[in-house]
Amino acid sequence: MNKPLQENGNGANGSVEKFIDLGKLYAIVAKNWLVMKRDTIRLVPLIMFPIIMIMIYGYTTGSPPRHISAAVVDYDNTPTSHEVLSRLYSNDLFSIEHLYGSQDEGRRSIDTGVVKALFIIPPNLENDINAGKTAYISVVVDESEPIIAQTVKASIQVFVQQLSQELTASRLALLTSKSTRAGQAIAQAEATLGTVVDNTGSADASLASATANYRSMSYLSAKTSDMLLSTVAELRNTLSFLIDQNEIATTSPNSYSASSAALQLLAVGDQQQSVLQQIATYGSLEAVNQKMMGGGTKIYVSANSIYGESQKDVQAAKVVYTLVGSAGSQLADIQEASQNAATNPISMLVVEPYGSGRHAIDYLLPSILALIIFQGASMGLGRAIAGERRDGSLTRVFLTPTSNTTIILGTQMFYLLLESVRSCLIILVAIILFNVTISGDLLSILVIIVIYALGTTGVGMVMSVLTRNQEQYMAMAMLISLPTMFLSGVFLPIQTMPAVLQWIAGILPVTYAADALRMVMIKGFPLSYVIPDLIALSAFGVVTVTLSVLLFKRELI
Repeated sequence: MNKPLQENGNGANGSVEKFIDLGKLYAIVAKNWLVMKRDTIRLVPLIMFPIIMIMIYGYTTGSPPRHISAAVVDYDNTPTSHEVLSRLYSNDLFSIEHLYGSQDEGRRSIDTGVVKALFIIPPNLENDINAGKTAYISVVVDESEPIIAQTVKASIQVFVQQLSQELTASRLALLTSKSTRAGQAIAQAEATLGTVVDNTGSADASLASATANYRSMSYLSAKTSDMLLSTVAELRNTLSFLIDQNEIATTSPNSYSASSAALQLLAVGDQQQSVLQQIATYGSLEAVNQKMMGGGTKIYVSANSIYGESQKDVQAAKVVYTLVGSAGSQLADIQEASQNAATNPISMLVVEPYGSGRHAIDYLLPSILALIIFQGASMGLGRAIAGERRDGSLTRVFLTPTSNTTIILGTQMFYLLLESVRSCLIILVAIILFNVTISGDLLSILVIIVIYALGTTGVGMVMSVLTRNQEQYMAMAMLISLPTMFLSGVFLPIQTMPAVLQWIAGILPVTYAADALRMVMIKGFPLSYVIPDLIALSAFGVVTVTLSVLLFKRELI
């Protein structure tokens, strides 16, 4: 019996073993590299897997979604609603593909998957915004794809906030313009009122002075006129007396001598001349008095005219008062509108498309189920061919008269039934533990699972046929299954991926299976609505089964 080698002891040939032999260490590393290099089926996936994963993760995260398919229903049809529609068209987040006349049409487009979001602009949108109320835009999001729905909701919330901020800024700019105009009106009113007050005070003073002067002048003029007229009357009486004396002197020659008569006549004539001069003088004074009275009357008329102008200024003051009142009213409106402007003019109201009371797992279950079936089939079939070939189980089958097709189909049938039973158990556990609501027919769900499992087990069979052992199979399975998990849309939205990755995601069987399961389990559609998905899954299953049969070789290891 061979003696066991002792660590740090003598070897079989008597040589002393080193605790760490660098030369032999290098030889062992080189040996492992040679073994790995010969096993290209395992080497290539091990190298490519991290590269592919970092590329997928890098391209699918960090970039916001763009051009999400959407539709609009406009019940308001006003300039404000048209402005909202214009903003939606110009926003890169959404691609407005349809304008519907009713909400029912839009909901049908959500159910059939034509659009991912539906904007419903309510009636009286413009009136509510102008009245300072918060207007609500209803949004219907396709909840059957939870990751996309979450992204769409977040994007819509950002859009509504931006739109609300822009409308608020517009309202504040309008209020600023109104405030400026009101300030200008008040300044104009103040200037006009100042002029009116000044003119009114001057007019009142002038009118009072003119009235007093006119009354005094009238009184003095009347007194002067009376005195002058009285004096003229007395002078005329005196003149009449002198004329009578003259006549007496001429008609009574016996009373006086001729010389005395002549002297008397001369004296009387002088007195008459003096009286006439006095009468003329006082008459002139009366004329001057009357002229002065006429001038005073004109002055009084001018004073009344000034007073009339002051009355016009009073009317102007009333107009100015009206302007000031209007400006004050505008400022009150501006204050109220400023308070209203602080509120959000537009907000988002999310409408549940498939009824309320559903949980997040209700929408996640179809995608998770499709992914579990794919992962189970791709990762679990390593034992099917490669493992049985390695441990000799397949050798006994090869010794029997059994065709390759029978071996492949029989093996695949077992795993197909296994995946179907596992899927039913998953649905049952989800219903019992999490109260998941299934809207569709369970038989329709089972049909989709069977057809899908046919293709996924076919993928596992192809990989099992191509590999010689389970290590090779696991390396290849990781290269296929994990990238598929990220590209399936279960954890990351497909819409955020580059066009190339979206195209790859569009040809994966898990994409069609998840879509078909969502249509039946969440939306309650019959199988007739998912025929395109079933055709794609059936074609994929036929191709994978055919490839596994063609590539299968009856080889022993």
